[in-house]
Amino acid sequence: MRGEFAEPVRHDSPRLASLQEMYTPPAREHSISDYWHILLKRKWIVIVSVAIILITTALISLHTTPIYEAVTKITISPPTSNPLNFKDNNSSSAALEDPQAGINTQVKILQSDTMSELVIHRMNLDTRADFAGRAQTQSNGGIAVSQSPAEESYRLESLIRKLQGNLTIQQIPDTTLVQVGYSDPSPALAAEIANGITAAYIEQNVKSRYDSTMQAADWLSKQLADMQIKMQTAQAKLVQYQKEHAIVGTDDKQNLTTEKLDELNRELTSAQADRIQKESLYNVAKRGDPSTLSVILQDPILSALRQRQSELQTRYAQLDTWAGQSYPQMREITSQLDQLNKSINEQVKNSVSRIHNDYQTAVNREQMLQEALGEQMGIADQLNQNAIEYKVLKQEADSNRQIYDGLLQQLKEASLAAGLTSSNTRVVDRARLPRYPTKPNIPRNLEFALLVGLVVGIALAFGLEALDATVRTPEQAETTSGLPVLGVIPMQPVFDKAGTNAARSRLLNKMPGTGTGPQPLISYLEPRSEIAEAYRALRTSILLSSVSHPPRSILVTSSVPEDGKTMTSINIAIVMAQQEKRILLVDADMRRPSIHTAFKIKGHVGLSNVLTGGAKVRDAIQSTVQPNLFVLPAGLVPPHPSELLSSSLMRDLLKTWCEEYDHVIIDSPPVITVTDAVLLSVETDAVLLIIRSGQTTAAHVRHTCGLLHSVNADVLGVVVNAADLGSPDYYHYGGKSGYYAGNKMKSQEMKLSEDRDLGQSPESEHDETLHTSS
Repeated sequence: MRGEFAEPVRHDSPRLASLQEMYTPPAREHSISDYWHILLKRKWIVIVSVAIILITTALISLHTTPIYEAVTKITISPPTSNPLNFKDNNSSSAALEDPQAGINTQVKILQSDTMSELVIHRMNLDTRADFAGRAQTQSNGGIAVSQSPAEESYRLESLIRKLQGNLTIQQIPDTTLVQVGYSDPSPALAAEIANGITAAYIEQNVKSRYDSTMQAADWLSKQLADMQIKMQTAQAKLVQYQKEHAIVGTDDKQNLTTEKLDELNRELTSAQADRIQKESLYNVAKRGDPSTLSVILQDPILSALRQRQSELQTRYAQLDTWAGQSYPQMREITSQLDQLNKSINEQVKNSVSRIHNDYQTAVNREQMLQEALGEQMGIADQLNQNAIEYKVLKQEADSNRQIYDGLLQQLKEASLAAGLTSSNTRVVDRARLPRYPTKPNIPRNLEFALLVGLVVGIALAFGLEALDATVRTPEQAETTSGLPVLGVIPMQPVFDKAGTNAARSRLLNKMPGTGTGPQPLISYLEPRSEIAEAYRALRTSILLSSVSHPPRSILVTSSVPEDGKTMTSINIAIVMAQQEKRILLVDADMRRPSIHTAFKIKGHVGLSNVLTGGAKVRDAIQSTVQPNLFVLPAGLVPPHPSELLSSSLMRDLLKTWCEEYDHVIIDSPPVITVTDAVLLSVETDAVLLIIRSGQTTAAHVRHTCGLLHSVNADVLGVVVNAADLGSPDYYHYGGKSGYYAGNKMKSQEMKLSEDRDLGQSPESEHDETLHTSS
């Protein structure tokens, strides 16, 4: 017993909130295996999602109008010059420098509104019902219904958008090939339009090149006429200038003048040098002894005279030695020397006069050459001036002539190119009648639907798992409550196979107002079953929780209704009574009593009658089919159960029962619903909290633990009830045990055999036993 009753704590008190925070589970990292088992647990969500999306996609695909696509392949070569090397004005410099840019430009042209409009008019698509629709091609007596310009423009715009919406233009990578595809419900129309688009494009391309060539030819014709006038004007000016300046062979005349000027220049230079030399000789001759001049000495006459003079002087000297002055030959020689000296002096004077004459001649020659050079330079200057103007006029005339000849050549080439213009686009494969639709692509749609279904299913699985706030496993229960897990009670199976009716009758019981449900007395009816073994394991955990002094009074409660606390109370009492201990099972849930229904005993006299004084304890306690197990039903439902359970009489009864019985098992209402369990928890030795796997939320568990700890209740631990051991949540716990399953089947077979030997059904035996005990 726990002594005096502790003051209950309000559910919204600060202390309760702090206690609830103590039981907040710590964050745990999930491994890949955890995610895998989440998918296994939610596999039906994934399967249903995949199935729904697959079926929906299949139905939509089957009811979708099939679309056929026809494809034409064309090659677009880079722009080149024409056979006559006439540059096409339609070829842009960017296309010539970057062929890929040229192909991209042509692709955009194929997708343009102008090309679509051209195809519509060229193929008369606006009057065809299979393209424009019947409403668009209505006629009145064979004549098209007149429309306003705005309506016609809107209609044409809608047809262009329809054509472009079904048109696909794409270049095949690393090639100059372009695919022109058109999609339509009619395969014939798809092929016809695909071929019509390429034909219209090639025709328009050729026409565009032809028009550009003809425009160039027209421009050249105009420029040629203007250039002809300019050329004629320049030629006339040149001729007039030649006439005015008597220019004939300007180049030859200019060459002769230049040569003559050069010759005069050389002659003048030579004359100046000769004059200087002769002037020097003349000056020397005037100032010094002319006879000493080398020029005079080199005179042959003077040389002969001097040689004769030398000879006469030699003879004179010889004769003077032996003959004397009187000698006749001496006088003759003297006379000859005098005559010879006179001749020499005259000859010297003649040489000096000749030098002076040569000097004067050189001076005159120099002056004449200078005058001739000046005149020639004037003639050369005038000639150069005339030649410059002549060359300017001649160059202008020649330039105009060349331009005129070039334009004339271009005009001839353009005229020929207009007739020889060819397209740089060629059809490689014409569109053929498609045999199979491209849309809907059922296999691809199903593959995509499968992928989407998997993604959606996995997302839903993880989303539901994240939103699932219930406690499912012992690990979650221990982490959430902060209490040890004393036992795991598996979920009771229901057998539907043929030949197991007898076993099924033991596991199920017709309960008033609830229909067919699990059998509460499973530990008694199926002692060798897996569930009974789980309850015995729970019994062991309870008894070993304190070896020296096991709890005598045990309160079994839960957070919310339908967690299985009553069934747990009954089966704990049964397995404890099977140890030949006196066990009292008290139904303290006076609001919704059910223990008397499970044992099929009378329930109108019970705990409520004892606490109100309407009956004695010995009259209210009843025996059961299980030896050593006694039950105190709840009795009639009182108006205020909480006041009765918190009375001093209830405390005294608990003390008395603990002295008379080995263990007292009390089934109480849920903790969160009412305060009955909190009131009783302080009067019992231990509290056992029942958590239903997959139903009880973590918030309820934390709230319940906070309430119990707020009144200092001795919570022994938690029990995970209705655990699906086959669920992936329990993969760490080994799933369903084949050992227990085998024992269970053997137990069922033994019971069936016993029933056949006795010739009665288990249900009748059970009913008879309960009636006898009652």
